[in-house]
Amino acid sequence: MFEGIIGHDFQKNILLRAARDNLVSHSYLFAGPDGIGKKMVAVEFAKLLNCGRAAPGPEEKCGCASCRKIEKGIHPDVVLIEFTGVRNIKVDQVRDEVEERLYLRPFEGRFKVVIVDESERMNHSAQSAFLKTLEEPPPDSVIILVSSRPDSLLPTLRSRCQTVEFNALPDDLVAGVLRERAGVSPEEALLSSRLSGGSIGKALGLDDGLLEWRRELIARLGNIRKNSASDITSLSEHISSAASQDETERLELGFRFIMLWIRDLALARIGSDRITNTDFLESINNAARKWDVNDLLEMERQVERAWYDIVRANANTKLVLDNLFLKLSVNAGMN
Repeated sequence: MFEGIIGHDFQKNILLRAARDNLVSHSYLFAGPDGIGKKMVAVEFAKLLNCGRAAPGPEEKCGCASCRKIEKGIHPDVVLIEFTGVRNIKVDQVRDEVEERLYLRPFEGRFKVVIVDESERMNHSAQSAFLKTLEEPPPDSVIILVSSRPDSLLPTLRSRCQTVEFNALPDDLVAGVLRERAGVSPEEALLSSRLSGGSIGKALGLDDGLLEWRRELIARLGNIRKNSASDITSLSEHISSAASQDETERLELGFRFIMLWIRDLALARIGSDRITNTDFLESINNAARKWDVNDLLEMERQVERAWYDIVRANANTKLVLDNLFLKLSVNAGMN
């Protein structure tokens, strides 16, 4: 089991022991950064719980009928729920997509497994309703909530789950995979691994077009003038126009690149060598001298708030971006 999943050895061993020792919890929270393989581990765990073999090895690919069905997404007792394109998951959606399926008894497996990806997108009403299910789970059921922002879940909901923490994969591991699979140079592999936040999938998705888009974004951020309407509008349009073509994925990348740029300034300000944007090293070191660390931390909070307003409050993207870049230019004291 877990064949093909790179890293997360500690987490995989915990789940293997739980299944083999018959100590499986009714509910789990798989928490950690986005795109590092939490959902893949959840699916493999579902395979392990319903596997037709007695004791498959930790890195052994099982070919039993149950595992093959789960891989194809056609197993009647394993449900992977992904609310694609939905920013706020509501009560009715939870009832229709999760609870109705969960309360059906296992048809051919040992456990009814329901995996809810990006569970933090449930609004508070939906979480409160779902809490009742966690308090009195159906017999022979396992609920796995997958979340990159577990703090957005109600504390009472989190307390009902056994939390399995996942960490970003090490830079050298991700860079090694990039060199092997994509044939990129060591310098490009290191840059992409740091930009991806320890996600192999995200790192592989950083093609030349995306990297060029990022370079232009960073260059504009570094040259924005204080209270310059044209600079602010240009930056806002650079992100929002791309986001309108690729929906939220490019928008999220834009926010991540902005956050990493600010973080690099703070790291350079205190003399750290853990810079992410290694291709902008000289300009970051020069720019970092202009700002106080507290100002940079305030900038980080403003970026996080803007992202929350767009994703959770459904605020107008263009307006939020305009306000964000105006605040950044003022608070950072850019020239």
